[in-house]
Amino acid sequence: MSIISFGLIPDARHPKKILRVISNNNRVSLAIKAEFEKLNSFTKSYLATQYEEEQQQQQQTPDKSLKQSKNVQLHDLFRELYVLIDCENFKLDRVANVNLRSLQEIIDKLQKIDVKTTVDETIHGLMWQYINLVLGLQLSNSLIYKTLVLKSQQVYWETIHNSISNKLIYFVQTLPNKIYRFGIDMVGKTNEILAQNFHRTEAMDLEHRHWTYQYWSKFQIYSAALGRSILQAVDLLFVQENPVVTLLQKSNISTFSSIKWYVSSIAKSPVTIINKEIKSKLRTIKKEIQSNTQNIDLFVKADIANLFPTLKKILNIKDGSDNEVNKVVDGVVAFANKEYTSTSSPSFLTRYWLLISLIVFYAPSQSKNAYRNRYEILHWIQYNGVEPLKGFFTNWVIKPINEMLNILRSDDEITLTSRDSLKSDVTSLEKMVYEFASDNHIETTPTLVKQDIKNGDLSLVMSRYENEIRQPIKYLISGSLLRLILIQVQKGKVDGAVALSGIDKLLKSQQLVFGIVSMSPSLIILYQTYKYFTSAKPLLVNGKQLSIVCLKCLNNVENLLISLSRKTEKAKENEADTDEGELLIEIIDLILCSEPLIPKELHEDWIKDLNELNNSEFDVETKLKLVQRVWNMYGSYFR
Repeated sequence: MSIISFGLIPDARHPKKILRVISNNNRVSLAIKAEFEKLNSFTKSYLATQYEEEQQQQQQTPDKSLKQSKNVQLHDLFRELYVLIDCENFKLDRVANVNLRSLQEIIDKLQKIDVKTTVDETIHGLMWQYINLVLGLQLSNSLIYKTLVLKSQQVYWETIHNSISNKLIYFVQTLPNKIYRFGIDMVGKTNEILAQNFHRTEAMDLEHRHWTYQYWSKFQIYSAALGRSILQAVDLLFVQENPVVTLLQKSNISTFSSIKWYVSSIAKSPVTIINKEIKSKLRTIKKEIQSNTQNIDLFVKADIANLFPTLKKILNIKDGSDNEVNKVVDGVVAFANKEYTSTSSPSFLTRYWLLISLIVFYAPSQSKNAYRNRYEILHWIQYNGVEPLKGFFTNWVIKPINEMLNILRSDDEITLTSRDSLKSDVTSLEKMVYEFASDNHIETTPTLVKQDIKNGDLSLVMSRYENEIRQPIKYLISGSLLRLILIQVQKGKVDGAVALSGIDKLLKSQQLVFGIVSMSPSLIILYQTYKYFTSAKPLLVNGKQLSIVCLKCLNNVENLLISLSRKTEKAKENEADTDEGELLIEIIDLILCSEPLIPKELHEDWIKDLNELNNSEFDVETKLKLVQRVWNMYGSYFR
């Protein structure tokens, strides 16, 4: 349900681009173009020959009375047609947009001119050939364009039909129109039934009654007739025209089942009503598409040099009727102005009436409230929107990256202890052990004490501790045991410092890993966000997913070619075959819808390959091989 129309598919408001693509990419217009070029070449050579003959005639017979007379009016009219078509600078797009009203004026003048000489007869024939080609080109383009419009409408309604949510949205969109039409039908049918009931009501003799009784009796009669009329109208509208709501016809069922069935019927009625409407529209669209493709098939098989019989057949103009040419021109103009409003998508107002109503009713008051609370709103946006984003980038993106760079520069190190704390603790323990040994006359040297402590061996003092602990009170009083305990406490401190030093070394060796881990969550979030906004998504134009539309078109092209390959010549003669016309429509539809999907570098090759499928010189087997090549080359852009 898109608001913007991109002009890439046939339901765009400005079809000039589409008509240009149609003119340049179908076998009918290409055949007409070749006939135009051949006719232009003949016309230029013929006019040059006539000019030379006139010059020679003037030199040979200077007397004007002896010159061959020519129809000046016919030549002026031919010049007017020549300029209108712009045969000197011939372009098919310009011919496809020729004003048919101006062409009809030329036709009216041409029909009033009498042809006398062979030159006039030749010019007269050339003009009719040009007119037939212009009419054939415009009618064939209109047929193709209108068929593409119908196919676009078909995709729109099929999209709604394939989704329950879309059906409910469409039901809400069209609810005011449906209520209005239902009210009109209800009033009209009630009036009809009411008139019938009043007509059938038997007249009562009220002349000799009291006037109050007369009015009361009339009121009773009218009320009963009105009640019966409303019930009959409701039965007609709900039961007969909408068979879904037939609960009044139900009988011999329990009350619970009746209520349950009633509730389910009412709940499903919006989807059922929309299903009925969409199926009716799709049937109408398919019927119109079939009619148009039959007419396009007539163009495909027609003699391009003589298109007038084909034009009459397509426009249902009988042979021998009056003003055949004028009827053909009127028919071409009428078909070009034909609009399929009954099957088109709802108008903008219908689709967005609910949103517009909410804006109209609530926008003024809410805008005043928003203005009064603008500072709170800005604070809420700042607090819940800007600051979290700022904090995310500062604390989880920039800061981890800086820490990572510091690790790589060795400017910052992860440590649990200071750099010289272990050295001071070991030195203090060495002094404590050596002084204890000296005070207690234990033979040792500072070098041995240092070596033992380095190896974690305190047997020098532990043997003394084991002896003194047998008499703890005695040695506590002397202080020797307490001194040994403090030495062991210092030893435990040294062991803890050594463990922390090992952990420091482990952390330093894994600093790069920790830096990557600290910044990985933010990088993953940023990457996923970038991937979401930059990844390829299904391209929707005017509510249609173009990749699916293109795949369907390619599949239809291949199926049509397979169907053509299976039909024998005898079958083609006996059956009304429209596969050629359908194939032409599918190829043009594929060219239009695939424009945003095919890269610009391959666009010319893509158009060329598709136009080869329109080439009448290739047989069906060759075209099937071309379709396979198209699948292999371009299929990935539609998946």
